[in-house]
Amino acid sequence: MEKKKKIICWVIIFLVAVGTRLFLWPNAISQVNCDEMMTAINAISISETGKDANGTSFPVYLEAWGSMGQSTMLMYLMAICIKIFGISIFSVRLPMLVISIIGIIVFYDLMKRIFKSEKIGLLSMAIVSICPWHMLQSIWSIDCNMMPHFLLFSMYFLYRGFTEKKWFLYISMIFFGLTMYTYGVSVYFVPIFLIIMAIYGIRKKQITIKELIISIVMYLLISWPIYVMYFINAFKIQQDIQIGLMTIQYFDMNSRTSDMLFFTKENIFYQAIVNIGCIISVIFGQFDGLEWNATPYFGTTYRFALIFFIIGLIYFFKTRKKENNVGIRMMQVWLIMSLLTGLFTNSANINRLNSIWYVMLMIIIVGINACYQKLKTKQGKKKFIYSVIGIYTVVFVLYNIVFFTHWNKRIDMSGCFSRGYIDAVEYIGDINKEELYYANPIHDGTLTTYVRYQQEIDNHEIQEITDEEEIKNRINSMTEKQAYIVYEKDLAQYDLENKQVKIFGEYAVITK
Repeated sequence: MEKKKKIICWVIIFLVAVGTRLFLWPNAISQVNCDEMMTAINAISISETGKDANGTSFPVYLEAWGSMGQSTMLMYLMAICIKIFGISIFSVRLPMLVISIIGIIVFYDLMKRIFKSEKIGLLSMAIVSICPWHMLQSIWSIDCNMMPHFLLFSMYFLYRGFTEKKWFLYISMIFFGLTMYTYGVSVYFVPIFLIIMAIYGIRKKQITIKELIISIVMYLLISWPIYVMYFINAFKIQQDIQIGLMTIQYFDMNSRTSDMLFFTKENIFYQAIVNIGCIISVIFGQFDGLEWNATPYFGTTYRFALIFFIIGLIYFFKTRKKENNVGIRMMQVWLIMSLLTGLFTNSANINRLNSIWYVMLMIIIVGINACYQKLKTKQGKKKFIYSVIGIYTVVFVLYNIVFFTHWNKRIDMSGCFSRGYIDAVEYIGDINKEELYYANPIHDGTLTTYVRYQQEIDNHEIQEITDEEEIKNRINSMTEKQAYIVYEKDLAQYDLENKQVKIFGEYAVITK
């Protein structure tokens, strides 16, 4: 390709990628996810006090929901954004957007280097730019979705460390260390992957023993606190470790180990079979029933692309012995480790298997390239590549039509999103009522989290009422100085005579 054409293609693809993600952002999904909210609460607290919402100084892992923890990378990046731009949905969602866009550029350069082809680099950039999984996860914030991007950055520098200057190798170790703070499953993905690649590097004389030792030291300098955290919790050493401002916590109630195959209390072999079924369903079904992860119509990587994924897998299998490309080897190990992660993680969904999506896109591109190379004539190759571009363009346009006309609204009303609750809280904070209440008869901790977040922003004093009979009595006899948030479906059981009702999604505000 001529240099000018390459630049024009790159700029067009990049503008499409950024433009698609910025359209209606940060409110393309207008409601807020409960995990997103919990990360924001901790980020606000860290930015203001240096401690999380539970008073822990710079934790290496978050207590979050009590028995359900969260990784900290997104929280710290979010805290930086809040410190710079203030508390807003803009600051909450900016880290995922920026990291995802950087991921597109890194993906392009990595594939270009592995295959030594600008055309494959541009094809890779185009495919990841319009990938449904990549687009959707980039426009809102959940902690686990930092992992695939940091893995990609790690792989990029690892490849360059093996094939170019060795200092790239040490940079990769820093990123692999940081990846440990992006998602819990990294505790078995990263070390096993690095051991396999270290053996490969030594055998193929890609690295020396000295370089290996330096790499191990670099990795451990960054990652050791998270390993210590897992150690003291696995062996129930009931003592927090304070090192300067950093806290390595013991969690009395953390139940994340129950998500791991090896800690399954029931039949471990049965659970392994269930996990394999989940892997197959997520990869080939491309939908896990969670609206915020994918649409059933298009899946994560577009359903038609599965044929290229299968062709790419066949290519991997056929060339496993004769292929000496370090990048191909790295992709093969990456794929294997992603599948093992799915096996080790109970009931894997699109989030829990998120280490696979970048490498799956790589394999799809390998499959497209394999088909292209099989064609003998220039005319045949030209028709093939135009057909691929045409199909991708059509489904990309259709996906955006579906997403922005109704699917984003479906996400707004889905189980883990606020479903209008935050809008209701904002409303009652602006109507000058002295007493503000929210009804929570089902004891939904998610609702408490949403109110807590809003209080962090506006200092609302909103009281919780959980007894259903008390809620009914209070509303029936409410005064003009009061406002209540209730479930819209429960309105029929209240006396609403001489009262005003305003609906926000699944919730209603009652005033007098």
